[in-house]
Amino acid sequence: MSNKTSLAAAILMMAVSASGQTRLTCVGNSITEGAGLSNPATDAYPSQAAAMLGSGWSVKNAGVSGRTMLKLGDFPLWAENKFKQGLDFNPDTVTICLGTNDSKPYNWVYKDQFVADYEAMIDTFRSLPSHPLVYACIPPPAFSAAYDISDSVIANDIIPMIRQIAADKDCPIIDFRAPLLDRPDLLPDGIHPNIEGSGVMARTLWETMTGRTVVRVSDEDAAAGRPVAASGSVDAARYGAANLVDGDDQSFWVATGFPSQVVVDLGEVLTVDLFRVGFGSASTAGYQYSVETAVTSGVWSAAVDRSQRSDTAAVALDMTAPVQARYVRLTVTGAVYPRGDTVRVSDFRVLKENGSAHAPVFTVRRTSVTATTMKFDVNYIWPKGAPGLGMFFKQAGEDAPYTALWGFKTGADYRYRDTIRLGKKNGYFAVSFRDGVEVVSDTVWADARTTGVEESRDNSKPSRCVLAEAYPNPFNPSTMLSFETSRRTHASLAVYDVRGRFVKSLSDGSVDAGFHRAVWNGTDAAGNSVPGGVYIVRLEADGSAASRKVVLVK
Repeated sequence: MSNKTSLAAAILMMAVSASGQTRLTCVGNSITEGAGLSNPATDAYPSQAAAMLGSGWSVKNAGVSGRTMLKLGDFPLWAENKFKQGLDFNPDTVTICLGTNDSKPYNWVYKDQFVADYEAMIDTFRSLPSHPLVYACIPPPAFSAAYDISDSVIANDIIPMIRQIAADKDCPIIDFRAPLLDRPDLLPDGIHPNIEGSGVMARTLWETMTGRTVVRVSDEDAAAGRPVAASGSVDAARYGAANLVDGDDQSFWVATGFPSQVVVDLGEVLTVDLFRVGFGSASTAGYQYSVETAVTSGVWSAAVDRSQRSDTAAVALDMTAPVQARYVRLTVTGAVYPRGDTVRVSDFRVLKENGSAHAPVFTVRRTSVTATTMKFDVNYIWPKGAPGLGMFFKQAGEDAPYTALWGFKTGADYRYRDTIRLGKKNGYFAVSFRDGVEVVSDTVWADARTTGVEESRDNSKPSRCVLAEAYPNPFNPSTMLSFETSRRTHASLAVYDVRGRFVKSLSDGSVDAGFHRAVWNGTDAAGNSVPGGVYIVRLEADGSAASRKVVLVK
């Protein structure tokens, strides 16, 4: 970030502290307006940026499709009511993102007027009573010649002009081109960003306005694989408390009597602030519980009290103020719909503090089957008490790219109903945002590759393949992946990018029962370093599959 941009951000922050709210006008064309988005009022980049910036900002979208900076262009923005509204907003700061439509040949014949018209717009805003800080924006790339737009004119003529104007008029610059230059998939028609692409622009705007850099991390479960002790297990070998911290939602701790307790030793004193309790297929029991923490064994402090819980959600997420803990105790005190006195809990996670940012959790439940399709409820569960925003992604088939279903918006529980053709499977994950920290959720799958007819089974231990969280994650230069198989089988462990494209195989062959490890050093199959970002590690073994997200930081 340049010194000029940092200084501009500091000036804006002082304006916030003085007035309580900063007014921002985003001037632009269809890219700013949100053309092609099903809900531009929430998903266009000014709208997503407004959500990210929070209540201290008020954002006016003054974008109009097809408009030019050139006053002699076919549709100059100057003549539009939205431009007048942007002026009447009396903004404290302004972003000008124009030039894309000016590149059309019948507009660019007036290129000699572009600098004068751009400088006139800057002066027009600066003459307002608010005397706003004006940013000159480098427009996104054009990956096609649709609508007669020319990227060569944008790159070779318009952008150098904008940079010179910014220097002459002492305007800071926002570069929307650089973060999208290698992401043509985010501009489906080659010109207009989709929801995720608008999110990239919103993130760029947020970083400029705040003078900070968004940090992407992953939730880290402090309880994973740690020593655990419990009272009253009915079958310690098969249903012991270790099943709560093995990362497998299909294994259970089964105990008898209320209350029943589990104590996890985190191994060291850590700062934690989110507790996840999963109830798996026993969710209709609606178990009531409490969570306590201790730095010293036996000296407990209350963290979560759900002893009066009345819902029956399959996963409960409880956010608390950050607390120091070496030991964590889960006590199941009863049930909404008691099934005798048997306690059946699948998962207990203790998440490290991430600047109060955490990812939501997904659960999938099949609701019906036809001759050709399966229907699923995908439950998007937001941590109770956690502030922040969420962006929800879907992969419609294993070979399809992930696409965002909505942009950054206030986090809340949501149920998404999906219909999938038999033989296919869809993936879902989310990215949360809280005060400059993004957290990537695990991926869950709605799998319609079977008929849904339950097969008879013997009493032997079922096969089980578990892919653990990568460590470290985020990482640079390498991260370790661990997986477990319950019997000798063929296992394939591979890395893909977020568009589902193969990057590198880490393991592919027969493995014995037990734990296995593989290291990814951030290179592709040819040994070339890959760009920083989010990647998906996928394990396929013994007819099952699991995925984890890893974040390469560069």
